[in-house]
Amino acid sequence: MQSVPYAAQIGTSKWRRLLVASLFLLPAFVFLIVFVYLPTILAFLLAFFNYSPGGTTTWAGTSNFAQAVSDPVFQLSLGNSLYYAAMIVPLTLLFSVAIALLIAKTSRIYSFLRTLILMPYVTPTIGTAIGWLWMYNPSYGFMNALLSFFHLPVSQWLASPSMAMPAIVIYSLWHGIGFDVIIVLTAITGLPQGVLEAADLDGARFFRKLFTIIIPLISPTLFFITVVTTIGSFQSFSQMFALSTGSGGPEYATTTTLFLIYQTAFKYGNFSYAAAMAIFLVLGIFALTMLLRWIGNRVVFYQ
Repeated sequence: MQSVPYAAQIGTSKWRRLLVASLFLLPAFVFLIVFVYLPTILAFLLAFFNYSPGGTTTWAGTSNFAQAVSDPVFQLSLGNSLYYAAMIVPLTLLFSVAIALLIAKTSRIYSFLRTLILMPYVTPTIGTAIGWLWMYNPSYGFMNALLSFFHLPVSQWLASPSMAMPAIVIYSLWHGIGFDVIIVLTAITGLPQGVLEAADLDGARFFRKLFTIIIPLISPTLFFITVVTTIGSFQSFSQMFALSTGSGGPEYATTTTLFLIYQTAFKYGNFSYAAAMAIFLVLGIFALTMLLRWIGNRVVFYQ
């Protein structure tokens, strides 16, 4: 019997493994093509037409993009999105590090606290927003009762153009901070204990260790949270919709760009104009992500 050369056996085995891997990856590729890439391409093409459901579709060129650039409501929505991101990103970093440092101990009570902190993250936004609508009620809500208890001036919260967005930021922090705390906590527990013990022997105080050892060593994790939270803040919709009860807030105070895109497409039926605004939003998120990456390459410490 003639034996198969060893090189041929290796080549056959390599192609067989490649075929098996491709078959396992095929469902994921089909899902991405059908539900991600194809809708993205169709939305991009739709922005260059005037599409009317059940009516005629005509070529629009760049008129939808020009309308978006000159639309004061779209400009206001971009400002609201930036305002929301400017509040939520630094507060997420601050509270996630602070809470992670407080519960970074091994005991049953701290394990319970970690579970308690993560619990809001796994709850549905619409369901929890109902409770927060009651809390923000200016007449009998818990938030104003708390302010009154400390003899502080009460607020209209979601009914106030100046307080509606900060109120949503408070809810977003409560709802999403658990995920970031767990990530930071994992990074902190993985720090080299020898470095921290050497700092203790040298008499380093807590804040000196925090800013010279802990934060530099976990800076890749903090950078990851910054990028993810920034992207997520521009994609925020459910909390805006739920807490503003679908109205976008008083005087467009909580109308972010994604919320405006939703209203334009599904409330007013102008899908082409919504697609043009969505393209601007995607380009803005991409540019901001590249800026964060450029900054991260200069300030993040990789071991």
